Amino acid sequence: MDKPKAERTLVLLKPDAVQRGLMGEIITRFEKAGMKIVGMKLRWVDSERAGRHYGEDIIKRRGEKVRELLIKFITSGPVLAIVVEGVDAIENVRMMCGTTEPKSAPPGTIRGDYSHISYRYADLAGKAVENIIHASSSPEDAEKEIYLWFNEDEIFDYHTVYEIHTF
Repeated sequence: MDKPKAERTLVLLKPDAVQRGLMGEIITRFEKAGMKIVGMKLRWVDSERAGRHYGEDIIKRRGEKVRELLIKFITSGPVLAIVVEGVDAIENVRMMCGTTEPKSAPPGTIRGDYSHISYRYADLAGKAVENIIHASSSPEDAEKEIYLWFNEDEIFDYHTVYEIHTF
């Protein structure tokens, strides 16, 4: 029987997470859950990359105005891009993040613990929902997004102590 393969997903800690000093706490949550960081970099995002990240599909789902607000938000400060690897990483990371609207995210999730903004508030304020984190939603999105943010030589394969030793 083949050994199950871990999957990779992209996580972005958005400008609000970086500016509030939440990077370490959020990374720690993934590591404590048994996932590993195989790529990470802090960067300012230009409009071109932001536009590719928030592609045409978002216009179909949410409209051009929402896309413009998302691009404005993600380019407003540094973003920490992370490639997380683990068993069912895409599903597990999204579960750990909580729902996209922080107000509706349960306590214990990243958005539920660190943000409380509602869609209504963001609409009234004329801005994107500042919701701390982005996580790829599917294997196809993860593949596309990882290589939008990282080159192959920026992603590392290594063994954790748990993978090296069997207790």
